[in-house]
Amino acid sequence: MKLFKKTLCVLLAALLLGCTALTAFAAEGDVTVSLRVEGITDCLFYDNVTVAADATALDALKAADAASDDLTLTVTDSEYGAYLAAINGLYAGSQTTKGWDGWMFRVNDEAVSVGIDAYTVSNGDSVVVYYSDEYGDTGMLYPEINLDGLMEGKISFTSATTEYDPETWEPTVKQVPVTGYTLIWDGEKITADEEGVAHLTEAQIADGDHSVQIERYAENGLPTVLRFAPDYGVTIGSAEDPDDGQDQPQGLFARIIAFFRNLFQKIAAFFGKLFNK
Repeated sequence: MKLFKKTLCVLLAALLLGCTALTAFAAEGDVTVSLRVEGITDCLFYDNVTVAADATALDALKAADAASDDLTLTVTDSEYGAYLAAINGLYAGSQTTKGWDGWMFRVNDEAVSVGIDAYTVSNGDSVVVYYSDEYGDTGMLYPEINLDGLMEGKISFTSATTEYDPETWEPTVKQVPVTGYTLIWDGEKITADEEGVAHLTEAQIADGDHSVQIERYAENGLPTVLRFAPDYGVTIGSAEDPDDGQDQPQGLFARIIAFFRNLFQKIAAFFGKLFNK
């Protein structure tokens, strides 16, 4: 029995060591993220970027700058860290009198509470860098398409917004309709009605793949909705793939690590019950 216990301990230790070694090895590998850069009127960059495992969102942007002639970054140092001052000569604070406009970023369709130089990217992340005045007068919305009325020729959009209690500053997130926008369906511009519904003709909702884009601008010319990726679209007449292609499958090492961790937990639980009898 002692020999059996000793053998078991060696086996469990080997499994644990293997998990640790695989984790360390995987941490040394590269990660790939989807990076999109939206200027005031058009998309400046949209591609996958591969960086080191400990790279930040700013590092991914720098890698895109190094690999593409379409981007030129201006990064300055500040007391809060590296600051993305400009892309392609468009400087933060240059488009409004109050100077609240500038380069923002989101990861996986969510706002991030740290600066672009402090957010460490993970494999499969979707990073969008965009120019806006969302904390100034114009604001910014992040539209989500509503296709419930598509076969009747109706498309609408909603956006999550955060409101703060004036006394406690407690945030409340709610969905609001997007109005005043222009829908671009297969390259044709369609102005939404007062209720925020864009109306398509019967010919426009024919079976097949359709490109979809949305745009809305303030009087000063700054965007007030975040545009979709250039390849965003809708398929009519066939079952839509529930995987929109944004999430990449786990890497091989991640799957191996998960397998061994799960195996280790099951073995430990089994023999724990056995020895306690």
